[in-house]
Amino acid sequence: MNVEHIGLYAADSGALAAWYRDVLELRVVSRIEKPGRPPIVFLQGASGAILEILPTQAVAGDRELDRPGFTHLGLPVANLDTEKARLEKQGVEVWGVRSTSNGWTIGYLRDPEGNILELIQR
Repeated sequence: MNVEHIGLYAADSGALAAWYRDVLELRVVSRIEKPGRPPIVFLQGASGAILEILPTQAVAGDRELDRPGFTHLGLPVANLDTEKARLEKQGVEVWGVRSTSNGWTIGYLRDPEGNILELIQR
């Protein structure tokens, strides 16, 4: 079995998809557009699972790393310091940067709707 895609509901699916495209450099692989409804957008990096961004009118709850359930989306990077500097030039705060006991370097950021993303250099 393999993970094919991850669904992420957004208050503004078009704007959030544009952020993932422009800031995180994911490419749009498909869009579903219906008259009078916000789009559903599918994005993907160079390889791996697809991120499906869907519209919702529901209000988001608090998101924290230590809550039960899905907490973050992991994004592999070749050099965390380089990626942190690139993101910060675009106004994105990267926080919690640290080395793990197994030799990885990780750091976190939030997308415009508050979802937590983890940068990971293995």
